[in-house]
Amino acid sequence: MNSNMTQTVRVLYSIKPELVRRFNAMFKGRERSRVIERLMERAVEEREAEVVAAVRLVETDPDFAAARAVSDDVDALSAETAASHLP
Repeated sequence: MNSNMTQTVRVLYSIKPELVRRFNAMFKGRERSRVIERLMERAVEEREAEVVAAVRLVETDPDFAAARAVSDDVDALSAETAASHLP
């Protein structure tokens, strides 16, 4: 495979027929794949940002102090268990 070629996969999603018709009328050929790829990338980045924001909230908000304490205890116990089972 040429190192400059981008590997792609074909996917199957269920989308309303009218939306597909309108999309296909506006975007032709390979442009469709590029548009879908950009939209997917944006959606993934937005979801990742939501997850990061939630983690930051749990790590910094005083309302989550009890949950952080439990998490810290579990982390410490896991480290002890792993250390005692490693050669």
